[in-house]
Amino acid sequence: MIKIKSHSDFVIFFDESGKLASDKVQLMGAVGLPSNIYFSDKYLMMRELNKVYNLHWKDYKGDGKQREGIIKVFQKAHSLAKYTTLNFIRYFSSSLSQRVKKYDHAMESTDKSILYEMIYSKLPERIIYGILRGYGNSDWLKVSINIEDACEYRVINLGENLKRQLNLHSLYRGESFIVDDCEYRKKGEEVGVELTDILLGIVRTILENNAATSRRKRAQIQLIIYLLQNDLLQPFIKNMKLFELRNSAELIEIDMLSCVNMFISQNYKLLSD
Repeated sequence: MIKIKSHSDFVIFFDESGKLASDKVQLMGAVGLPSNIYFSDKYLMMRELNKVYNLHWKDYKGDGKQREGIIKVFQKAHSLAKYTTLNFIRYFSSSLSQRVKKYDHAMESTDKSILYEMIYSKLPERIIYGILRGYGNSDWLKVSINIEDACEYRVINLGENLKRQLNLHSLYRGESFIVDDCEYRKKGEEVGVELTDILLGIVRTILENNAATSRRKRAQIQLIIYLLQNDLLQPFIKNMKLFELRNSAELIEIDMLSCVNMFISQNYKLLSD
Protein backbone atom coordinates (compact mmCIF):
# COMPACT_ATOMS: atom_id res chain seq x y z
CA MET A 1 0.00 0.00 0.00
CA ILE A 2 1.38 3.41 -0.98
CA LYS A 3 0.93 5.84 1.87
CA ILE A 4 -0.89 9.05 1.05
CA LYS A 5 1.01 12.10 2.25
CA SER A 6 0.80 12.07 6.01
CA HIS A 7 0.50 15.83 6.29
CA SER A 8 -2.86 15.92 4.48
CA ASP A 9 -5.88 16.59 6.70
CA PHE A 10 -8.52 15.29 4.33
CA VAL A 11 -8.46 12.54 1.72
CA ILE A 12 -10.68 12.25 -1.36
CA PHE A 13 -11.12 9.33 -3.74
CA PHE A 14 -12.49 9.94 -7.25
CA ASP A 15 -13.72 7.51 -9.92
CA GLU A 16 -16.47 7.01 -12.51
CA SER A 17 -18.76 4.28 -13.81
CA GLY A 18 -20.25 4.17 -17.31
CA LYS A 19 -17.99 6.10 -19.68
CA LEU A 20 -19.73 5.40 -22.99
CA ALA A 21 -22.49 7.58 -24.43
CA SER A 22 -24.43 4.35 -25.05
CA ASP A 23 -24.39 3.48 -21.33
CA LYS A 24 -27.81 3.88 -19.73
CA VAL A 25 -26.24 5.52 -16.67
CA GLN A 26 -23.07 7.61 -16.71
CA LEU A 27 -21.81 8.43 -13.25
CA MET A 28 -18.91 10.26 -11.63
CA GLY A 29 -18.32 10.59 -7.94
CA ALA A 30 -16.01 11.08 -5.01
CA VAL A 31 -15.78 9.98 -1.40
CA GLY A 32 -14.06 12.22 1.15
CA LEU A 33 -13.17 11.88 4.83
CA PRO A 34 -10.58 13.04 7.39
CA SER A 35 -7.17 11.46 6.78
CA ASN A 36 -6.45 10.68 10.43
CA ILE A 37 -9.60 8.55 10.61
CA TYR A 38 -9.04 6.75 7.31
CA PHE A 39 -5.43 5.95 8.24
CA SER A 40 -6.11 5.02 11.86
CA ASP A 41 -5.10 1.54 13.04
CA LYS A 42 -8.79 0.71 13.45
CA TYR A 43 -9.15 0.50 9.65
CA LEU A 44 -5.80 -1.14 8.88
CA MET A 45 -7.42 -4.49 8.04
CA MET A 46 -9.86 -2.75 5.70
CA ARG A 47 -7.01 -1.00 3.89
CA GLU A 48 -5.24 -4.31 3.32
CA LEU A 49 -8.22 -6.15 1.78
CA ASN A 50 -7.31 -5.14 -1.76
CA LYS A 51 -4.14 -7.24 -1.43
CA VAL A 52 -6.27 -10.37 -1.04
CA TYR A 53 -9.43 -9.66 -3.05
CA ASN A 54 -10.39 -8.21 -6.44
CA LEU A 55 -12.51 -5.23 -5.42
CA HIS A 56 -13.74 -3.95 -8.77
CA TRP A 57 -17.48 -3.92 -9.33
CA LYS A 58 -17.50 -4.43 -13.09
CA ASP A 59 -15.47 -7.64 -12.66
CA TYR A 60 -17.95 -9.18 -10.25
CA LYS A 61 -19.96 -11.99 -11.85
CA GLY A 62 -20.77 -14.08 -8.81
CA ASP A 63 -17.32 -15.36 -7.84
CA GLY A 64 -17.44 -16.48 -4.20
CA LYS A 65 -14.10 -15.03 -3.14
CA GLN A 66 -14.81 -11.66 -4.76
CA ARG A 67 -18.24 -11.53 -3.11
CA GLU A 68 -16.59 -12.27 0.24
CA GLY A 69 -14.10 -9.45 -0.32
CA ILE A 70 -16.74 -6.86 -1.20
CA ILE A 71 -18.83 -7.82 1.83
CA LYS A 72 -15.76 -7.61 4.08
CA VAL A 73 -14.96 -4.11 2.81
CA PHE A 74 -18.43 -2.92 3.80
CA GLN A 75 -18.26 -4.70 7.15
CA LYS A 76 -14.89 -3.14 7.99
CA ALA A 77 -15.98 0.27 6.65
CA HIS A 78 -19.36 0.26 8.42
CA SER A 79 -18.25 2.46 11.31
CA LEU A 80 -16.17 4.59 8.91
CA ALA A 81 -19.19 5.56 6.82
CA LYS A 82 -20.46 8.18 9.25
CA TYR A 83 -17.29 10.22 8.70
CA THR A 84 -17.58 10.17 4.91
CA THR A 85 -19.06 12.64 2.45
CA LEU A 86 -20.16 11.26 -0.92
CA ASN A 87 -20.94 13.45 -3.91
CA PHE A 88 -22.09 11.76 -7.15
CA ILE A 89 -23.26 13.25 -10.45
CA ARG A 90 -25.21 11.38 -13.09
CA TYR A 91 -24.73 13.06 -16.44
CA PHE A 92 -26.19 12.52 -19.90
CA SER A 93 -23.56 12.97 -22.58
CA SER A 94 -26.25 12.71 -25.28
CA SER A 95 -28.05 15.75 -23.81
CA LEU A 96 -24.81 17.66 -23.30
CA SER A 97 -23.83 16.97 -26.91
CA GLN A 98 -26.90 18.93 -28.04
CA ARG A 99 -25.45 21.99 -26.32
CA VAL A 100 -22.15 21.36 -28.06
CA LYS A 101 -23.93 21.32 -31.44
CA LYS A 102 -25.39 24.76 -30.68
CA TYR A 103 -21.92 25.93 -29.69
CA ASP A 104 -20.43 24.60 -32.93
CA HIS A 105 -23.19 26.31 -34.91
CA ALA A 106 -22.51 29.64 -33.22
CA MET A 107 -18.76 29.24 -33.74
CA GLU A 108 -19.29 28.09 -37.34
CA SER A 109 -16.87 25.24 -36.69
CA THR A 110 -16.74 21.72 -35.26
CA ASP A 111 -14.70 20.93 -32.18
CA LYS A 112 -14.88 17.16 -31.65
CA SER A 113 -12.98 17.26 -28.36
CA ILE A 114 -14.92 19.98 -26.55
CA LEU A 115 -17.62 17.68 -25.11
CA TYR A 116 -15.01 15.32 -23.70
CA GLU A 117 -12.98 18.20 -22.29
CA MET A 118 -16.07 19.80 -20.75
CA ILE A 119 -17.09 16.56 -19.00
CA TYR A 120 -13.63 15.76 -17.67
CA SER A 121 -12.62 19.27 -16.70
CA LYS A 122 -15.82 20.57 -15.10
CA LEU A 123 -17.59 17.56 -13.56
CA PRO A 124 -14.72 16.23 -11.40
CA GLU A 125 -14.03 19.77 -10.23
CA ARG A 126 -17.69 20.32 -9.37
CA ILE A 127 -17.96 16.99 -7.54
CA ILE A 128 -14.91 17.52 -5.37
CA TYR A 129 -15.65 21.17 -4.67
CA GLY A 130 -19.07 20.05 -3.44
CA ILE A 131 -17.33 17.89 -0.83
CA LEU A 132 -14.77 20.50 0.25
CA ARG A 133 -17.06 23.54 0.36
CA GLY A 134 -17.39 24.73 3.93
CA TYR A 135 -14.48 22.73 5.33
CA GLY A 136 -11.60 24.51 7.04
CA ASN A 137 -13.41 27.72 7.97
CA SER A 138 -10.59 28.92 10.22
CA ASP A 139 -7.51 26.76 9.66
CA TRP A 140 -6.33 25.79 6.21
CA LEU A 141 -7.35 22.23 5.36
CA LYS A 142 -4.73 20.33 3.34
CA VAL A 143 -6.33 17.89 0.92
CA SER A 144 -5.04 14.83 -0.92
CA ILE A 145 -7.01 13.63 -3.98
CA ASN A 146 -6.64 10.08 -5.30
CA ILE A 147 -7.85 9.09 -8.77
CA GLU A 148 -8.00 5.60 -10.25
CA ASP A 149 -5.20 5.45 -12.78
CA ALA A 150 -6.50 5.59 -16.36
CA CYS A 151 -4.80 6.71 -19.55
CA GLU A 152 -7.65 9.06 -20.45
CA TYR A 153 -7.08 10.97 -17.19
CA ARG A 154 -3.35 11.26 -17.82
CA VAL A 155 -3.85 12.45 -21.41
CA ILE A 156 -5.90 15.45 -20.23
CA ASN A 157 -3.68 15.93 -17.16
CA LEU A 158 -6.72 15.60 -14.91
CA GLY A 159 -4.77 15.47 -11.65
CA GLU A 160 -2.79 18.67 -12.12
CA ASN A 161 -5.76 20.53 -13.60
CA LEU A 162 -8.01 19.51 -10.71
CA LYS A 163 -5.44 20.65 -8.17
CA ARG A 164 -5.05 24.07 -9.78
CA GLN A 165 -8.75 24.73 -10.45
CA LEU A 166 -9.86 23.69 -6.97
CA ASN A 167 -7.23 25.87 -5.34
CA LEU A 168 -8.37 28.80 -7.49
CA HIS A 169 -11.96 28.08 -6.40
CA SER A 170 -10.87 28.08 -2.77
CA LEU A 171 -9.22 31.48 -3.09
CA TYR A 172 -11.96 33.04 -5.18
CA ARG A 173 -14.84 31.80 -3.01
CA GLY A 174 -13.19 32.50 0.33
CA GLU A 175 -12.79 28.86 1.30
CA SER A 176 -9.90 27.60 3.43
CA PHE A 177 -8.81 24.37 1.77
CA ILE A 178 -5.64 23.67 -0.20
CA VAL A 179 -5.34 20.71 -2.54
CA ASP A 180 -1.83 19.63 -1.66
CA ASP A 181 -1.49 16.73 -4.07
CA CYS A 182 -3.54 14.85 -6.64
CA GLU A 183 -2.26 11.38 -7.48
CA TYR A 184 -3.19 8.47 -9.73
CA ARG A 185 -3.61 5.10 -8.00
CA LYS A 186 -3.31 1.76 -9.77
CA LYS A 187 -5.53 -1.23 -8.95
CA GLY A 188 -4.65 -2.70 -5.58
CA GLU A 189 -2.82 0.42 -4.44
CA GLU A 190 -5.41 2.20 -2.29
CA VAL A 191 -8.59 0.60 -1.02
CA GLY A 192 -10.35 3.97 -0.79
CA VAL A 193 -10.32 4.21 -4.59
CA GLU A 194 -11.71 0.69 -4.85
CA LEU A 195 -14.42 1.37 -2.28
CA THR A 196 -15.41 4.39 -4.39
CA ASP A 197 -15.42 2.17 -7.50
CA ILE A 198 -17.76 -0.30 -5.77
CA LEU A 199 -20.09 2.41 -4.48
CA LEU A 200 -20.33 3.98 -7.93
CA GLY A 201 -20.99 0.58 -9.49
CA ILE A 202 -23.71 -0.16 -6.94
CA VAL A 203 -25.40 3.21 -7.42
CA ARG A 204 -25.21 2.81 -11.18
CA THR A 205 -26.81 -0.66 -10.95
CA ILE A 206 -29.58 0.74 -8.74
CA LEU A 207 -30.24 3.64 -11.13
CA GLU A 208 -30.26 1.35 -14.18
CA ASN A 209 -32.75 -0.89 -12.36
CA ASN A 210 -32.57 -3.52 -15.09
CA ALA A 211 -33.99 -7.01 -14.76
CA ALA A 212 -31.55 -9.78 -13.85
CA THR A 213 -31.24 -11.09 -17.41
CA SER A 214 -27.63 -12.33 -17.14
CA ARG A 215 -25.55 -14.25 -14.59
CA ARG A 216 -23.42 -11.19 -13.93
CA LYS A 217 -26.37 -8.84 -13.46
CA ARG A 218 -28.18 -11.30 -11.21
CA ALA A 219 -25.08 -11.72 -9.04
CA GLN A 220 -24.61 -7.96 -8.73
CA ILE A 221 -28.28 -7.39 -7.85
CA GLN A 222 -28.25 -10.18 -5.27
CA LEU A 223 -25.11 -8.76 -3.65
CA ILE A 224 -26.67 -5.29 -3.43
CA ILE A 225 -29.77 -6.80 -1.82
CA TYR A 226 -27.57 -8.64 0.69
CA LEU A 227 -25.76 -5.42 1.59
CA LEU A 228 -29.10 -3.63 2.03
CA GLN A 229 -30.62 -6.43 4.10
CA ASN A 230 -27.63 -6.36 6.44
CA ASP A 231 -27.56 -2.55 6.74
CA LEU A 232 -24.08 -2.36 5.23
CA LEU A 233 -24.93 0.05 2.41
CA GLN A 234 -27.35 2.41 4.19
CA PRO A 235 -24.68 4.31 6.21
CA PHE A 236 -23.04 5.41 2.95
CA ILE A 237 -26.35 6.26 1.27
CA LYS A 238 -27.19 8.46 4.27
CA ASN A 239 -24.13 10.62 3.57
CA MET A 240 -24.54 10.63 -0.21
CA LYS A 241 -25.70 13.48 -2.40
CA LEU A 242 -26.74 12.43 -5.89
CA PHE A 243 -27.34 14.94 -8.68
CA GLU A 244 -28.36 14.82 -12.33
CA LEU A 245 -26.96 17.03 -15.07
CA ARG A 246 -28.84 17.08 -18.34
CA ASN A 247 -28.91 19.92 -20.87
CA SER A 248 -28.70 22.84 -18.47
CA ALA A 249 -26.06 24.07 -16.06
CA GLU A 250 -28.31 23.32 -13.10
CA LEU A 251 -27.70 20.24 -10.98
CA ILE A 252 -30.92 18.52 -9.90
CA GLU A 253 -30.73 16.57 -6.65
CA ILE A 254 -32.11 13.02 -6.79
CA ASP A 255 -33.61 11.18 -3.82
CA MET A 256 -31.38 8.11 -3.59
CA LEU A 257 -33.65 6.37 -1.08
CA SER A 258 -36.53 6.50 -3.58
CA CYS A 259 -34.23 4.95 -6.19
CA VAL A 260 -33.34 2.18 -3.72
CA ASN A 261 -37.03 1.49 -3.06
CA MET A 262 -37.74 1.22 -6.78
CA PHE A 263 -34.76 -1.12 -7.14
CA ILE A 264 -36.05 -3.36 -4.34
CA SER A 265 -39.51 -3.36 -5.90
CA GLN A 266 -38.10 -4.41 -9.27
CA ASN A 267 -36.08 -7.22 -7.69
CA TYR A 268 -38.38 -8.21 -4.86
CA LYS A 269 -38.54 -11.84 -5.95
CA LEU A 270 -34.76 -12.13 -5.38
CA LEU A 271 -35.02 -11.11 -1.71
CA SER A 272 -35.52 -14.68 -0.59
CA ASP A 273 -33.21 -16.34 -3.14
